[in-house]
Amino acid sequence: MTKTPQGPIHGWTATQTLAALRARDIGSEELLDAQLKRIADVGGTVNAVVQLDTQTARDTARAADNGQITGPLTGLPMTVKDCFDATGFTTTAGIPDLEHNRPDRDADAIARLKAAGAVIFGKTNVPLAASDHQTDNPIFGLTRNPWDTDRSAGGSSGGSAAALAAGLTPLEIGSDIGGSIRVPAHYCGVYGHKPSYGIVSARGHVPPGPGALTPPPLSVCGPLARSAADLSLAMDVLSGADDPTVRGWRLHLPHAAPDRIDATRVAVWLDGFPLDPAYRAALSEFVEDLEHAGANVDRLDGPPAPVDPDSDLYFRLLFAVIGSGMSDEDVAAFRDATRDLTDHPHAATIGRALRTSFADMGPLLEGQARQICKWHSFFADYDVLLAPVAMGQAFAHQTGDGYGVTPQMRRTLQVGDTALPYIENLLWPGVATVSHLPATVRPLPRTPNGLPAGIQIIGDLYADRTTLAFAELCDRLWGTAPLAPAFRSIKGEA
Repeated sequence: MTKTPQGPIHGWTATQTLAALRARDIGSEELLDAQLKRIADVGGTVNAVVQLDTQTARDTARAADNGQITGPLTGLPMTVKDCFDATGFTTTAGIPDLEHNRPDRDADAIARLKAAGAVIFGKTNVPLAASDHQTDNPIFGLTRNPWDTDRSAGGSSGGSAAALAAGLTPLEIGSDIGGSIRVPAHYCGVYGHKPSYGIVSARGHVPPGPGALTPPPLSVCGPLARSAADLSLAMDVLSGADDPTVRGWRLHLPHAAPDRIDATRVAVWLDGFPLDPAYRAALSEFVEDLEHAGANVDRLDGPPAPVDPDSDLYFRLLFAVIGSGMSDEDVAAFRDATRDLTDHPHAATIGRALRTSFADMGPLLEGQARQICKWHSFFADYDVLLAPVAMGQAFAHQTGDGYGVTPQMRRTLQVGDTALPYIENLLWPGVATVSHLPATVRPLPRTPNGLPAGIQIIGDLYADRTTLAFAELCDRLWGTAPLAPAFRSIKGEA
């Protein structure tokens, strides 16, 4: 018999909340009211939830309470990232020209959540065009990290992660092309899963532009949550074929690898890209904890064989994708604004990549395919690869210099004693992105510097169940992550 979860409602995981709903210990409308009150009481501190559709959500919650809706998420109030089309809301992606863009159909992923019984009551904030590791845009402003409001909540799913960490929602869906699920999860002390490419439909996601039908290269959609079990639950709902592809294929992900820590083959990679010493020490301490728990750990002396730290393949592909959505005037403006950055290690590469020709894409895609094959060989010897999520923990806000890629080229991040190009925060998450690999982020049990930190659990292509299962095994040993300290009390006082 399932026990009603303890503690305040806003601290329950999605799995716990659903258990309480099924036991009729609480109703969906009661939960919705609790979340809305929570946002009214403390939501302004972080500015994560930026749109509400209260009446539609209330109608759906009442239908769930009356047994008119069934599914694995029946009655669960939740928010979604403001890049997904959802009827009743605008889809802005933080872009002023889309401030009044009101879709007439749901994104495929949103339709799946609704079909599963979810009660979608709000949308969460993003950076302009979902293209930054901090969440700030001219429409809704800056989202702040619940652990330290002077710091970034990450991006581009920063509103998603901040809302979870502050107890404003029990489940979220984000998107990821440059760590946009994983970095916010890491910065805010929550969980996130970047799926294998193509297993969750991205139709109805902006960018690309509203109404686009072509699947965006590299970009994926996936859940953020407060436990690994919640991620698995959401992935069961989100993954699979959608019209029109449903006519031609079905998804059958492999079963998870060993279901015990002491039977799991773990590779650990901490060298090859810049890494803050305090974050590295916390990762190493977690690896030692895994060894004490019986995991078979192999600490790699350098990057795994498929990784070439000097390769610009990821940057060339990423900015070819970004550039395809930019006007000639915007590309010219970027090149003019960065012309003097002759010492920047990536400015010239990015400037060229923004206008990648079709002929140039062929060799890039061939390089990507070869990377994927190399990873498949690597994972013949390991079940998971553990790696950092980013260069360090949440950084202090860097705002006021504009939005988008161009101002990011002049920013730096302090990594240990060294100021490094801001854009290099893409390096650690880019490894899984460029090779289409699944990657799950779970928080470390300890918080170095008083801030959360996560570990990236990478698997072979389509081994999503394995990375998720490993995160669940860790949850059994160390428990799920708490809310940000200032948001743990019932009323949310610090």
